[in-house]
Amino acid sequence: MIRLFISETTPPFAEGLSVILNPDQSRYLAAVMRLSVDDTVSIFNGRDGEWGARLSEVGKKAVKLDLIEQTRPQPTGQGPILAVALIKRSALEYIVEKATELGAGTIQLLTTRRTNASHTNVERLVSIAKESAEQTERLDVPEILAPVKLDRFLAAAAFDRLIFGDENSTHEGTRETLPLLQALKTTAAVERSVILIGPEGGFDDDERLALRGRPDCIPVNLGPRILRADTAAISALTLYQAVVGDWR
Repeated sequence: MIRLFISETTPPFAEGLSVILNPDQSRYLAAVMRLSVDDTVSIFNGRDGEWGARLSEVGKKAVKLDLIEQTRPQPTGQGPILAVALIKRSALEYIVEKATELGAGTIQLLTTRRTNASHTNVERLVSIAKESAEQTERLDVPEILAPVKLDRFLAAAAFDRLIFGDENSTHEGTRETLPLLQALKTTAAVERSVILIGPEGGFDDDERLALRGRPDCIPVNLGPRILRADTAAISALTLYQAVVGDWR
């Protein structure tokens, strides 16, 4: 069954509601998939669950859908925040795709002192997240937030717990670096948790000390090998979902 994400700006989904698809989605159904009147698709908006919809009009420029019935309710709760420093474009796009599959609720892009990129195409990342949600039967799309500096993100503190992947596993003072799995076992599902992944060059000493000085931060060890940023992000999200999230 073809699945489409419909903008959250539409009215709440209800039986009989009609939706006009945007030009790209209309072209996809009519020209690429060659659907016609009375064919059915599944749609979701991240708010009202998944609905079956019937094509009621198929034109050269627009396709109209009529909602039939809800096929799945919207799940409650939300996944963790993945805060990730900007890295090379292909690797960052891969992270966004896989983080969507793995249930991240929000993806916050960051710049750090060792970040080797100052900007990214956020609109393209949003498009990748939407496509990934459509393909994996997810009923929402993670919010992709434009890059902010690490210190600004930390100052806002819009989270309960920050799990910091520290590539340097040495001990500092009395705060030891815990294995990620052990740290997750102390994390409650109701908490708004952040998984923080640094840039390709790692965090510098000042950033690491600032992170370790926060009472809401748990420095974790990601194992005996140095992981690429995309590998670290995917591994951390996988363990999170297995221990705290919706894989339990």
